[in-house]
Amino acid sequence: MPKYSLCIEPVLPEVEFYDRIAVAAELGFDAIEFWDPKGKDIPRIARLAAQNHIAVSICGMLDGWTNCVDAPGGAFLDSARRSVEIARDLDCHALIALTGQAGDDPATQKAALVENLKRAAEVVESLGVTLCLEALNTRVDHPGYFLDSARLGFEVLRAVGSPQVKLLYDVYHMQIMEGNIIATINENIASIGHFHSAGVPGRHELFTGELDYRAIVKAVDAAGYLRYFGLEYWPTYDARQSLADTLKYLR
Repeated sequence: MPKYSLCIEPVLPEVEFYDRIAVAAELGFDAIEFWDPKGKDIPRIARLAAQNHIAVSICGMLDGWTNCVDAPGGAFLDSARRSVEIARDLDCHALIALTGQAGDDPATQKAALVENLKRAAEVVESLGVTLCLEALNTRVDHPGYFLDSARLGFEVLRAVGSPQVKLLYDVYHMQIMEGNIIATINENIASIGHFHSAGVPGRHELFTGELDYRAIVKAVDAAGYLRYFGLEYWPTYDARQSLADTLKYLR
């Protein structure tokens, strides 16, 4: 079965951020993850993860919403270099990369994604870090975001041609935009570097809504996926109990 990673940003609001690492370990998660490392005490996160025997599966790139993949000039490449150093300090082997908002010329924007990711691949390949380009939904949460399709994401990855540049496949976002979840996973599993998940609609517990996450996880496992399956949702009741219930449901 996949290893389960908990995004500690939207959960456990009553618990101080760094203390959420211990709670995730106590609940039985294999790893934790978080968003932008800017302003966070990276040595403290690394120390607490080691003390609690839990991995850091992935984190956002530094200033990821500003230094996005299709940013002009060298902003993205500079962010990639600095973010890789942060990942190494965390013993983390994956980073989340975001695109900017959609512009007037999709073809030019796509070409910029490909070019910048090719250049960034040269930075990360020798260091064993995977850049995970994330597609988001534009119907509910991120209006105007450029990469709102896994199909387009996989097209970009094929053009980049690097084993260290993959897609972060967020089941929640892609169910809203495209559906056809299991078939898409089966056809593209080699290009998926990380999963995110939440119930649809609402972005709450995985056992709520229209998706059968047990069937999805079974398909992910059968496809031979060995990386992390991330939980990134907002609980609707006591967070510890919600997380325990969700892990029990998945396992």
